[in-house]
Amino acid sequence: MEEVKSLGYNENMNLAAVNAILLFALTVPLVMKYRILPTEGTPYWLFGVLFILLITNVLVSLFSKADRVRQVCIWGSIAIALGGVLWTSIVDRARTAPALGVHDIILQQEAAMRYLIEGKNPYKETYFGTPVESFHYADSTGKSALNPALYHFVMPPWYLVFPFLFYFPATSILGFFDGRMVLGAGMIVTLYLLWRWFRNKELGILAVLLTALSPATVDYFIEGRSDGFVLPWLVGALFALDRKKWFLSAVLMGLSLMSKQTTWIILPYYIGFLWMRRRLSPLAVLVGIVALLSVPFLLWDSRAFIESTILYLSGNSATSYPVSGYGLGMVLYEFGFIRDLGAYYPFIVWQLVVSIAALTLCFRWIKKTTTVSILILTYSITLFLFWYTSRYFNNSHVAFLSWIFALGVLRYLDEKS
Repeated sequence: MEEVKSLGYNENMNLAAVNAILLFALTVPLVMKYRILPTEGTPYWLFGVLFILLITNVLVSLFSKADRVRQVCIWGSIAIALGGVLWTSIVDRARTAPALGVHDIILQQEAAMRYLIEGKNPYKETYFGTPVESFHYADSTGKSALNPALYHFVMPPWYLVFPFLFYFPATSILGFFDGRMVLGAGMIVTLYLLWRWFRNKELGILAVLLTALSPATVDYFIEGRSDGFVLPWLVGALFALDRKKWFLSAVLMGLSLMSKQTTWIILPYYIGFLWMRRRLSPLAVLVGIVALLSVPFLLWDSRAFIESTILYLSGNSATSYPVSGYGLGMVLYEFGFIRDLGAYYPFIVWQLVVSIAALTLCFRWIKKTTTVSILILTYSITLFLFWYTSRYFNNSHVAFLSWIFALGVLRYLDEKS
């Protein structure tokens, strides 16, 4: 028994040291690439503080059990690196130009919020004459093109409605609002949930580092890609599900579904998971949340809402999102099966084939091992197949998959520990 305990302790010490080196390796490129204070140049004393935190974390992880010191080093380093870079980008943009250093989805979110304040339907209006028009858009061949986002607001209603909780305080206190304020707050919540979720704290720290600082995702998060908005709702729903807080999980999953279409793929697995646990009543809450957020816009203009959130993405609109990214669509374009990137192509056939196969195999996996980690992994696999065979499989989608796969794998290891 003593040998087993000693082995476990040594393994955790080894992982603590790996986490410390990983924090160092992920943080340094970030602070060297971006400024971490909204000043003319990053103060050298701040670099000194960061280096002290990083090196102290390495030494403590190797030679001490001072977990609180490590926590200060880890959270302090993340706050300086990711928090500093994000806040600097927000302030720089507020001081200069609305389209500086930010993705067009943030510009569109802010314009859609202004439309809503003015009593206009964001799903019906176009975005000409807004900062979205000044965003430089290039197609998959690298040529400048007309941004398709000028015609449709693609995001579900929670992405539009929730930021008002930040909009009014920010504009009254700071004099400006940036949609990435919401992403920053969401990241704090996500990292806290991950910290609380894992029994093996070293695996939890690894999940925190990969979520906050992974080179696959951090640049897209800083520029405000919408994938970051999904994380707190999705991770919160899965965390609550794992803790058997069924109704809270259903509320958060409903909000996740209304945050981005990305999460719609998890719904059959989520329902199946609850059905296998004989807990179907929370689904009424989930349906209620979805209806509460979507029905007002359906009643306002159902055609505009459906065209923007569904038809635009699938190629069934006159101004659809073009074939793009790194998936099957560009393979078909490369070999001449698709000649016009803006034209309709029946990707739904490919998607149905791979999705049905994935659902069949993954449900067997879930039925055999009804754990949240398997739920996450089956979602990850199915989402990859669905995205790869869609019209678009863009860089931020690959990044989001890296987030979700990492969470599933680390949760699986934590459940087995």
